[in-house]
Amino acid sequence: MAPEYGLGRGKVFPAEKASSLLNPLRRLVQSPDRTVSRMRLQEDARALEVGCGPGFFSPSIARAVPHGRLVVLDLQIEMLRFVGERADAARVQADASKLPFAAGSFDAVFVSAMLGEVPDRDGCIAEIRRVLRSGGHATFAETRRDSDFISLQDLRQALTPHGLTLADRSGVRWQYVARFRAT
Repeated sequence: MAPEYGLGRGKVFPAEKASSLLNPLRRLVQSPDRTVSRMRLQEDARALEVGCGPGFFSPSIARAVPHGRLVVLDLQIEMLRFVGERADAARVQADASKLPFAAGSFDAVFVSAMLGEVPDRDGCIAEIRRVLRSGGHATFAETRRDSDFISLQDLRQALTPHGLTLADRSGVRWQYVARFRAT
């Protein structure tokens, strides 16, 4: 399935609107540092940010892994150009349902408000689990302000069959950060 670009439900957020995702006021309700701290990253972790967009969270993740490695991945090369200006990270253009990495390549995976945009959501989740080492964590940040919001209950139902179990969560029902352990 080819992705459809736009601002509505199920559509890939277009790169030409990327600057709106970097609005400084967003930090008041969704702090990158606070969100990334909930990932509980080790300083030498190998981290993957899937669907990084223009890199709202990327600088915070990069700072959290000073002796590790951050790889950011997005479908749109334009989004990756924004990240290149904001964070020290390897940039990869790819479909989130076909991750170009070996199995067990990462200690941590971060996904924020983009899973609902992926036409093959189950394939994306399978790929996230495949590239995550056993015992690693996948962290999902969701906010109701996103048209593709996924409730924690629905997220758990989607992740559990792939061997990702809820480790902890923070926030409220309409805006949360949930960390899942790869079993």
